[in-house]
Order: sequence, then C-alpha cells, then structure tokens
Amino acid sequence: MVVTHPEFGEIVDFDQLRGSIRHLYDALLPDFNMHKSLQVGTDLYGDDPSMMIAAGASMLAWMTIIAAGEDDIAEELKDSLFTLGWTEEEIGSDLLSAATVAAPLNNDPDCVDYHLKGRKWLINNSFHADYHTIVAKTDPNSSGPRSLSIFLVPQSSCKNWQRLETHVLRRMVLTAFDIDGPGRLLGKVGHGLQILQRMAMPSKYQCAYVGIKLLNEAIPASIEHLSKKCIFKENPINFSNVLRQMYNLVLQGAVLNFIYYRALAFSASNFLQFHGVMLKSWLLLRANELLGQNLLVVGSKGFLAESVIGRNAIDSFVLPVFDGHYTINTLMTAKHVKRYLGAERRADVAERMAILNHGISASRAGDAIRANSRELRNPDFFDYAGYIEDLALPIDLDARQVVAAMQALADELAERDLMQDPEHRYKLGAMLHWMEALLAACEMWKATGEDEFLNAVVMQYNAFVNQFNAVISESALSTRFLPLMRQRTLRCVEKPRDFLLRLYHLAQGFAAPREAAVAK
Repeated sequence: MVVTHPEFGEIVDFDQLRGSIRHLYDALLPDFNMHKSLQVGTDLYGDDPSMMIAAGASMLAWMTIIAAGEDDIAEELKDSLFTLGWTEEEIGSDLLSAATVAAPLNNDPDCVDYHLKGRKWLINNSFHADYHTIVAKTDPNSSGPRSLSIFLVPQSSCKNWQRLETHVLRRMVLTAFDIDGPGRLLGKVGHGLQILQRMAMPSKYQCAYVGIKLLNEAIPASIEHLSKKCIFKENPINFSNVLRQMYNLVLQGAVLNFIYYRALAFSASNFLQFHGVMLKSWLLLRANELLGQNLLVVGSKGFLAESVIGRNAIDSFVLPVFDGHYTINTLMTAKHVKRYLGAERRADVAERMAILNHGISASRAGDAIRANSRELRNPDFFDYAGYIEDLALPIDLDARQVVAAMQALADELAERDLMQDPEHRYKLGAMLHWMEALLAACEMWKATGEDEFLNAVVMQYNAFVNQFNAVISESALSTRFLPLMRQRTLRCVEKPRDFLLRLYHLAQGFAAPREAAVAK
C-alpha cells in the first residue's frame, strides 16, 4: 500500500486506492449503508491509518455529490479518486470567508458550467485526485449562509502544487494549489452550506471509526507487551501500579468503544446529529488522550517503528483536524442545553437495551445523507436522571444532582450574560458530551452485566465532575462544586493479561455481530 514517488518519497499507493475505492462507493449508492462502507475500507486497507484516511477523504468528497442530489454523476465517477477543496490558508475553517470565486460561462440562468479561480491549502489527496469538490462563491463580496456553492472540478483545472510536510501520517500528500479552470456546479447556487451539512451528518462517524480502530490495536498490544516484557525477573503487568494504569485505560477504552457502537445503533433515529457531533469532537479528543497515556505506560517499546502503540498515538492527533473543527461541533451541542436538561419523557430501559443488544448487530442501509435536517436538529431527549434511576445501578450515583448542578451552571451563565459567549458555549457543549458519556457508561454496565464496568461509570462521573468544577473555577462562578466518587476496590487477579483483555473485548464485542453481518 506504499510506493516510492520520485518527488515525494514513500507515499500512499494512490493507484491502488483508485482501483479499489469503488467498493466503498458501492456501499453508499444506491443504498446508503454507512457502516458497511467503513468495514469494507477496513477489509481493504487493514491497519494503515494513512490509507484509511486517504480513502475516507475521497469518500467524503464523493458523498458531497450525493448530498447535492447528483446521483447520476456520482454513479458515473465511481472509479475516480476525489478530494475535499474547502480550506484556505488565510481562513482555515471559516468557509464563509472563502476567497475562491466561480463565474458562469454563459448567461443561461440554469448554467452549470463555471470558471473557478482561487487557492486551496492543506488538502489531502489533492495531487493525485481525479476530481475536487470545491467550496467557492459566485459573488466574492457575499458572506452569508447562501454565499457558498459547491463545484466539481477536474484535476486539469488545478496547478502550482506545493506539498506541505506534516508531522504525522507522512505518507499522505497534502498540498496547497491554485485553481484556474472549468468546473461544474453541484446542486443549486447558494446551497453549498446546506449540501455540506447534509453530507456531514453521517460522515461524522467516519473519523471516529478510525479513532476506535487505532485504540483497538494499541491497547491490546500494550497488554501483550507488558505481559511478556521482563523487569526484575517479573512481567510489568503484574506490578500493581502498572495493572492499575492499564485497568483504567481498558475501562476508558471500553467506554469509547461502546459509545461509538451505541451511536451507530441509534444513527437511524433523530440522534444522528447529536451523537455524531459527540463522536466528531468529544470522542476523538478522548481517543487522543488515551493513546498518549497508553504510550507512556508502555515506555520505549512504543517508539519503535513496527509498534502500533506509538504510531497510533501520534497518528490519532490528526483525526480531529482532518475530521473538521471539533470546536465548531461542540458549539453545535450547546444549543441543546435547555432541552437536554429539561426533558420529561420517560425512556424505556428494555426498549433501549433491545436496540443496543440487537440493533448494534444489524448492519442496515438507510438514507442518512438525505435525512430530514429539521428532525435531526431536534432529537427526542428523555428524562436523564429518571433513566439512570431505572437502570438500577448498585452504586450511589446521584443523577438528579448531576442534572441540578448542570442546570445551576447554565442558569448562572445566563444571569451573567455568558450564554452567547463562545468560550462558555463551548464549555456547555462539552459538559453535555460528558453527561452523555456518563449515561453511556451506565448503559454499558447494564448491557454487558459486567460489574467491573461499574468502575467505568465512576470514572466517567469523576471526569465529568473534574470538567464541571474546572468551568466554575476558571470563570470564578458561584455555582457549587460537585464531589468525586470512590471507585470500587480492584480485586486481586491471578492472570492480569486475561482479565484485562476480557474486559476490553467485552466492549469490542458489540461490534462483532455487526462486522460478521457486513462480511456476509
């Protein structure tokens, strides 16, 4: 999957990628089966993050054509490699300030042929792609929501390539380049932002999937290494401090696994956006943290080139960046604060457990890319505290105190006119993600029946409390601090390796039936 390029050195084999990419597209058109496409990518590209992200970039760009309602074009170009032409150096992720301009080639009001001129920056696949989906403006002086349009631009319209060297995933080829040539309008003029949002709804799950794959390679590899390495004539996994560190990492990794597949199980509902935004921001940052901690526990082994432990820790830092602007995604969640905290509908535990235990294993097609955006913007939240009480955890978790504390925080921010401040909106959005992670940990315990996962619940609660108290401290608020909980005692285990791997595989097990279904 790697070739030696005369100019760039060792890079992704883009010819092989171009020859195999159709298999991913076939899973998305005409039947939109998001998870199947991801699993097909895993089968094709194995554990190579560079190849998976290059394939993902092409798939996202091609999905933009579907989101624009141009299925015939998407079908015709299934043997092509694509890239996303969004960012520009001066504006970063502020797409409404894009300087690339598109001018129609005739006066026909239904004209779809344009000449594009501008410069794009930090674009993956761009030097090798056959087509680019370019964000541009027909009126360079406009900057409102209807100022953007999407264009399909052939490689021949791009020139003056400059490769931008990166610290991570060095086998990819990211460039800056000029656009000066013809392109075709996708969808309607001024509907670019709407098209991107439609494409982004299901695509939020893709980078999260890669992050979970990195975790699922690195953490078990660390357990195996620490079970074989010998220090003072003993395997480090048997040292109480090492066992405790790996135990904590395993539980946190298990929660992230469960959160991903839980989100996938509910992706056919109006939680597509809410859970997707959490995956695209909160989960990817947590995966970064866990992989970094995992590397530190393992030590020198992780720095070797053949080890997935260090490689995955380093490569994981690129995911929130390439997946797109986790700060913006978290800000999107903040608008749900009032409805999330005030929901009164009582959720049915048995019904949700049935979805988690059976819905997760069903790889099904859907129409997520054309889902009703009005419904997606209004997920059907339920009584948070009441649901946790109905789960009947055998630990003293006061969910009503959690909701009351969050409500008090939101009320004080409103009283101080801070609810529209970007810093505090971001913090509120992040706090809702932490609350949802706590809820997911409770459901993981219920779905698995594994009492060791009660400590995962405690760990998520304590992480929520630490973030909650930090917001109060940093802004000098008067809302009361929350207390931490104590973990249940870690019992003595005769075979630490088997104990840790069993716990980790329990959460991964939610993927197994789905992966098997896809393989058929």
